[in-house]
Amino acid sequence: MKPRPNRLILSGYGPLAGVIAVLLLVTVTVPSKAPGDANELAMAGPDPYAATSPELGAVGVDAAGAPVVAGAPGTTGAAPGTSAAAPGAKPGKGGKVVTTAQAAGAPRAQGVAAASNCAGGALQVAGSAYSPACVNFSGNNGGATYRGVSADTITIAIRESSASDQREQEDDEDSELEKKAEEAGISASPADRKRELDTLVDYFNKNYQLYGRKVKLVRYTGRGDGQAEIAGGGQEGANADAVKVAQEIKAFADISALTQPYMDALVRQKVLAIGGLHMPQSYYRQRAPFAWGQLVDCTTLMNSAVDLIAKRLPANENATRAGSASLRQKPRKYGLIFPDDAVYSQCINEARPKLKAAGISFAKEIRYALQFAKLQQEAPNMAAQLKAAGVTTLVLVTDPLLPFFLTGSATQQDFYPEWFVSGTIGTDADVAGQFYDSDQWQFALGQSYLTGFGGGKNTEAYKAFATMKNGKPTSLVDLTYQTLMMLFIGLQQAGPNLTPATFAQGMFSYGKRTGDYGQWSFGPNDFTSTDDAREFYYDPKALSPFNNRPGRCVPLNGGRRYVGASWPARVTMPTPPAVAP
Repeated sequence: MKPRPNRLILSGYGPLAGVIAVLLLVTVTVPSKAPGDANELAMAGPDPYAATSPELGAVGVDAAGAPVVAGAPGTTGAAPGTSAAAPGAKPGKGGKVVTTAQAAGAPRAQGVAAASNCAGGALQVAGSAYSPACVNFSGNNGGATYRGVSADTITIAIRESSASDQREQEDDEDSELEKKAEEAGISASPADRKRELDTLVDYFNKNYQLYGRKVKLVRYTGRGDGQAEIAGGGQEGANADAVKVAQEIKAFADISALTQPYMDALVRQKVLAIGGLHMPQSYYRQRAPFAWGQLVDCTTLMNSAVDLIAKRLPANENATRAGSASLRQKPRKYGLIFPDDAVYSQCINEARPKLKAAGISFAKEIRYALQFAKLQQEAPNMAAQLKAAGVTTLVLVTDPLLPFFLTGSATQQDFYPEWFVSGTIGTDADVAGQFYDSDQWQFALGQSYLTGFGGGKNTEAYKAFATMKNGKPTSLVDLTYQTLMMLFIGLQQAGPNLTPATFAQGMFSYGKRTGDYGQWSFGPNDFTSTDDAREFYYDPKALSPFNNRPGRCVPLNGGRRYVGASWPARVTMPTPPAVAP
């Protein structure tokens, strides 16, 4: 078959899963080969934040409740640039690597000073709500303070698909989902993806204070199996890729750690790993200071979701937003669907006490394997089980592909429940809803941590890209921008003596910022960026600002975003007419 010039932005997940996963995983591609090794290697060891982290030192909070790390900028510990000795670290000219203990109580790093003469005045970057404070630097940056760091460069790795994988995906022209993705405007050529990422790296290099260094992005073709890794396997290939990143590329960080096996493998190699998807807070603590997430941790997500369910779809009331008239006359019976995965199971189990306190129990729970090729075959049985159990209200904690098949199967079986969207991995995006069965999804409501969609030329990312005068960005430039911004905030905040430990210390001292992408902050229990969510209901007729097509997650409360379990007690939203008896 003749390959198309344009393909999905996230080609590495294959033509089925990539269509919707692209909504949030825009930064990189992940290798996707035939399923192979399914071996899992568990990350063992105590929680380093239980008392003292060997990388970060003691962690606590100050009188105002702000995180305090021994050695963090702005505390009585070490200033930017002091760090624990680390693998590959060498003293630079006139500089030396110091331990956290040696650094304790040290003065602010030599040559680093707060200033107000940056492009943004007291902020480093003009026009950015998330900019760190303005910093001036002069003198020696310490040279090679950690593996992947030299006097003039910081090496960042990114894992991509092999050429053969990409050709296989290009040749699959019969994929219904892939065609819909192109119609929805979420496809882009490999050249455009590369140009966008490289342009934004140049932007951040130009505007952020890196103490005499520049980020050098190194792409490499991975051996890992992305689909197997998503399902919790593929550890052997992930390990091989992480070894390559650490020992051959010698990278300081990797911004393509989108699967747990690959992130675990990078952490073992003591490479800073950015990209985790809805891991629990404890997962990040146990891997500090190396693991960082692009998406909100699932501990926070589920805490917020339970509060919203209890207030919008409360127990002991009838299912008044169900799609069938008969279900609307019945008291709510809840169903739950989530992946058969240790991480997701932990998040659900952490939420059970709060669910119980709200009077919510599940008449039917379905755990499913994250094997995308099987979802179409398994969805009809899932719908049948939920209907047989008398479920009126279905809570989704799923990947974005399952609802595509499940909503269609539910309609085929005349099963029209209330749908609650917890907001995992793109299930809360307009374009995802446009793929789902609209007869079902019009009865969906939930929460969304997604940010930056539909802002067009008005978003911070678009404006930043425009300053580089290198053509137009792709439709998902905001996601690429947020990934890089998270990285560069940590690089500036770390100071000249850059290590994973000082990266974390700098992130913890960043404070709170609010702009196009919601509220951002970091701390000993917060290794992800966006803190707040908005509430929505889905309207299949409303035009999406993302692609100007029918189908939108309509924000409630004037679009206001809320942190944690703080949703308003009541809101007003329309209830569509029932579509079935």
